[in-house]
Amino acid sequence: MVAVIPWIAIPVIPLGIAVFFLQRYFSETSRDIKRLECATRSPVFSHLASSLRGLWTIRAYKAEQSFQELFDAHQDLHSEAWFLLLTTSRWLAVYLDVICAIFVTVVAFVSLILTDALTPGQVGLVLSLALTLTGLFQWCIRQRTEVENLMISVERVTGYLDLEKEAPWEYKDHPPPPWTNEGRISFNTVHFRYTLDGPLVLKKLTAVIESRKK
Repeated sequence: MVAVIPWIAIPVIPLGIAVFFLQRYFSETSRDIKRLECATRSPVFSHLASSLRGLWTIRAYKAEQSFQELFDAHQDLHSEAWFLLLTTSRWLAVYLDVICAIFVTVVAFVSLILTDALTPGQVGLVLSLALTLTGLFQWCIRQRTEVENLMISVERVTGYLDLEKEAPWEYKDHPPPPWTNEGRISFNTVHFRYTLDGPLVLKKLTAVIESRKK
């Protein structure tokens, strides 16, 4: 296109700068929304899996309505984040369409101004290339942002890999060999919490379970 009409290179510079800042602004926003969407998606699947595993218990206690309401709440929260992700993607598409329309309009007007110096074949070539390249350009921008959004999943996996490891299943100190002669379990002032900074769920628990008792 530039070989046929060198003046086309002039509007490419400001439009390219506008697209660069537009894509940069969109990427930062889209990444945060994608993180929010991933965080709100996890409770939906975990609640569904736990409901399927405990389906007989839920039916036995007639708790179907409460579990359905909780699932609807998780689903609504995820749908809000998902809808926001779709609307931001459409927002980028609209602005890219505007920029590409401006570029095609400029190319068309330049072709009309230089109609005496151009052949009909050159004008048709430039206009067809302008329409084709703008479509490919929009597709490349969308694919780049989509790949960047999908890398949020990798970010979450690496976040799980960096978590502090739990204590091993086997302790270094083993009980003496005849310890299984009497199956007696004794809890003496036991404290327990699920996380290091969480509240205590067991406080000073003292209990004795005698042998052959439940």
